[in-house]
Amino acid sequence: MPAFAGVLALALWAPAALASFDVTIHGLSGDELKNVEARLSLRAYVEDDGEDPAQIRRLHRQAEEDIRGALQAYGYYEPVIHAQLKGDPPEEAVYDIEPGPPTLLGEVALEVTGPGAQERALLEVIARSRLHPGERLHHQDYEDGKSALARTAYQNGYLDARFTAHSLVVDALRRRADVRLTLETGPHYFFGEVSVAQEGLDPGFIARYVPIVPGEPFNPDKLLAAQFLLSDLGYFATVDVQPQRDKTVDGRIPIVIATTPRPPRKYEVGTGYGTDTGARISLGTEFRRLNDSGHKLRVDTRLSQVKNSAGLDYRIPLGTRAGENLGFATTYTVEDVGDGYSRRYDFTINLSRTPGKWQRQIYLKHQYEQSYEPGTGTDSTKLLLPGVSYSRGQLDDPIHARNGWSVFLDLHGGTEAVVSDVTFLQGRALLRAVRPWGERVRILGRVELGASVVDTFRELPVSQRFFAGGDQSVRGYAYQSLGRRDENGLLVGGKYVTTYSLETEVRVWGHWGAAAFFDMGNADDDPAPHLYRGTGLGLRYRAPIGTVQVDLAYPLDGDRHGIRPHLGIRVGL
Repeated sequence: MPAFAGVLALALWAPAALASFDVTIHGLSGDELKNVEARLSLRAYVEDDGEDPAQIRRLHRQAEEDIRGALQAYGYYEPVIHAQLKGDPPEEAVYDIEPGPPTLLGEVALEVTGPGAQERALLEVIARSRLHPGERLHHQDYEDGKSALARTAYQNGYLDARFTAHSLVVDALRRRADVRLTLETGPHYFFGEVSVAQEGLDPGFIARYVPIVPGEPFNPDKLLAAQFLLSDLGYFATVDVQPQRDKTVDGRIPIVIATTPRPPRKYEVGTGYGTDTGARISLGTEFRRLNDSGHKLRVDTRLSQVKNSAGLDYRIPLGTRAGENLGFATTYTVEDVGDGYSRRYDFTINLSRTPGKWQRQIYLKHQYEQSYEPGTGTDSTKLLLPGVSYSRGQLDDPIHARNGWSVFLDLHGGTEAVVSDVTFLQGRALLRAVRPWGERVRILGRVELGASVVDTFRELPVSQRFFAGGDQSVRGYAYQSLGRRDENGLLVGGKYVTTYSLETEVRVWGHWGAAAFFDMGNADDDPAPHLYRGTGLGLRYRAPIGTVQVDLAYPLDGDRHGIRPHLGIRVGL
């Protein structure tokens, strides 16, 4: 338990380190309080570890001006502010604030003139406006309304739109504010002919990924969407989308998309070491354009002390979005699992689509597996596995995420009525999340759940059993070392798996940081198994390819003892 106490101490250290000087605000709540806190230069200074007493006193004298400016944004022009600086040297600044009576909106005039005066999208912006006579003045409502009108006009093809009147007049003595916004739309523009300059691919194939339709209202967002869609295909090193406005005819603007190709083949060689895999090497070749329809082929070989594999993956692009394809893959894999090993041959057909915000994959896998378990010997199993998986995520940074989440769901199974030697159904869910805690700290969490429905557990091949342990599971225990053991004490895995992880990561200096973590989990035939716990500390380095992690984990349960090192790289979550 001393190690766990150390985890808690590190998790609580970061916010405590910023508590040498306090800034206390009384009398406000909600958005008004948040805006005052954001505008207070003194608060920003101490949160950035500022400690100079002279600078604190200077910023304290400036605080009243900061507070008044912050409250004016919400219509309070007559606040009463009592400011105190306590201690010598200063230890706390206290601000008692009475915001006073608010300023209300008087005359509000929002108008659209010109050819787009009856444009539905613009009229809807006016209808949704929060600017109404008698309402409390919010400066941000005025700015939002102005921005929304200009943005909507531009997105609907009124590229020359401008405000002929835009004023917010505040009479502080009468506590009244008048608003006038008049937008002159100018002429209406449309998309003209679209041409894509590229080599080696069928123009009709590329046109599927260009969301620009000649004759539709000009929308700059679609120019950006076209650039992203074409870039994500992986065929082009650069994509430049240029509207030819100087060649406009009858309001139609031609679009020229210039591209430069990537090399048709990509070769990859990688070496490394991971706690779960030991020393490893990988060799890969990607054929990016096998024909003018954009077919791709990837050849991979991965060798390590625990798992070796070689495979081919052929993909045929479908649909109108990158990542939608029909795939054919075959893989040969040899892997140490528990106290045995698995040797299997896989052939998979999969259909990847993106319905809405989810990435969906429907697949059919034919698998022949030879597995060995001490005490039972070698067994061969044939499986035909139909399945479906869904994945979705949202990250503020794909490599070094501070705020976001991801989820992966999979359901598959087989039946003795069709090819398979065993009837079973299996599901798995993996959820990850990260949240910031101040500027220096992020909190990471992970939950994994898996379950199998099968009459006789021994009939499941090793590859379809659950295990826990390792640097992506319960640290402090070896890779796939947690699971049910048979009557001879041999590890055979389980029908269910449950793992949880919580980690606090603190940026200490530059790209260097430290972490404290607590994991627990197990695999068993019981859906609520006894959970093994592990805890520890880690060193973090923020590299361009991801976060390099060196962890020292301590097991808290079972007959395992001593500290176990874990080495890996985290990308995103």
